[in-house]
Amino acid sequence: MAKLTIDDQEYEFPDGTSLFEACREARGEALPHFCYHPDLPVAGVCRLCQVEVEGMPKLTIACNTTVRDGMVVHTRSEKVNKAVQQILELHLINHPVDCPICDQAGECGLQNQYMQYGLYESKVEIQAKVKKHKAKVIGPYVILDMERCVLCSRCVRFCNEVTGTGELGIFNRGDRAEVDVAPGVELDNNYSMNTVDICPVGALTSRDFRFAKRVWMLKSAQGVCPGCATGCNVRIDHEAGRIYRLKPRYNPEVNGRWMCDRGRMTYKQVHSERRLLTPLDGGKDVTWAAAREQLARMLEGKPPALAVVSPHASLEEMFLAVKLAGAEATVSGPANLDREDGDDLLLDADRTPNRRGLATLGIPELQSGALADRLRAASGPVLVLGGDPARDEAVAGAMEGREGLIFVGDHDGPTAQAAQLVLPAAVWAEKAGVFVNRMGRWQGFQQAVARPGAVRDGWRILAEMLSLTGAAPAFESLRAVRRGLTAKVLPEGELDMDRMPEFGFMPAGGER
Repeated sequence: MAKLTIDDQEYEFPDGTSLFEACREARGEALPHFCYHPDLPVAGVCRLCQVEVEGMPKLTIACNTTVRDGMVVHTRSEKVNKAVQQILELHLINHPVDCPICDQAGECGLQNQYMQYGLYESKVEIQAKVKKHKAKVIGPYVILDMERCVLCSRCVRFCNEVTGTGELGIFNRGDRAEVDVAPGVELDNNYSMNTVDICPVGALTSRDFRFAKRVWMLKSAQGVCPGCATGCNVRIDHEAGRIYRLKPRYNPEVNGRWMCDRGRMTYKQVHSERRLLTPLDGGKDVTWAAAREQLARMLEGKPPALAVVSPHASLEEMFLAVKLAGAEATVSGPANLDREDGDDLLLDADRTPNRRGLATLGIPELQSGALADRLRAASGPVLVLGGDPARDEAVAGAMEGREGLIFVGDHDGPTAQAAQLVLPAAVWAEKAGVFVNRMGRWQGFQQAVARPGAVRDGWRILAEMLSLTGAAPAFESLRAVRRGLTAKVLPEGELDMDRMPEFGFMPAGGER
């Protein structure tokens, strides 16, 4: 351990700790910086994080210095502040003053650091600025503005070290140096939009989010990406009931600080034109009161003969489906659906967020032929919870013309069209719940936006079905559902699902 003094306070850090991180902990905020990123190799090119270390003749950059015993560091001295101002001036010499039209405005490192350390009178004439290429499309999701770039090299290091695809580089020298893709190359790897996240200015912006909404108008909720079994933790940015973007939320146990481009686009399904917004009885819009009467007639006070549960459903919804139909009559499938190519970083070939939840509750997953056989053999109403299993040809054939098919789901499709009664349920961003990722980690997500139309929370629909059968005690709240769930699958007191740990919960014996 190294004992050192930072701004007149003594601290102790493990040997090898970056002085930058030590100063962050001591100050309660990061040193000014552009190029440093905790998950990328140190470049030391922006020079903003200079600090004064007693015994050293010059200021030193903290990002490329490790702590040592006896070190005395000053981060707020006049000498340090003057150096930061001078370096900011160098970065601003050729930077365009287009903050009013820049998507990064409101979360820009250059803006923030100028307001904290700058506010000086510039000595550079505007006519002297070097002009560079603006608004260049460099990939399916990313636009580059070379004039705004401060040459921090974060995006270059990300493509070299994280994805290993190397699309970006720094070309030319001096004030003509610029980040760009090589001729004939596109920034089209599975994680290209992470370069937008780590860009400290507005040089790299998202083609999807560009000019969509000012960031200071957005509210945020914590979520879990529903795009695959990895379960990347995300921040859902929304305003007035509409989601505008997903950004990765740090979880060292799952996705670190990254997420894939495909996962970022999953928010579009929330506002899809195919959303189911009202109950349907025989294909016609009905009220919830009418739908409940029809549901009571179909069930006749008995549980469904079969429940087909999707791995897109939350763990709480899966639990209620088992309570409703019974363990022997609850299955999932077809097992071959929602499987595509994955990669070695985060994107899993399993494109469902909660397939591991099925195993947690002991729900068997059937292949399409076996599921079709169970559907044909069921002598009574059948509940289909989430997903769209009729996308499979064999399952669609078994559902065709079948009476008593009840679909609790969120999007129109073959299953909704085959169902006698359709009950519209909330999607992942419109409800709270838990997904179990491929490693077995339980991860909670919050409701971000209001449910549209007559859409209801899935657990409420299932709880009402339970009350119609009288087969189990009524669940009047999500908390009550969660108490029943944890009592079934976890040792008593091991987890309060309403207070999920920040990085998720790994049951005893799970993969780590």
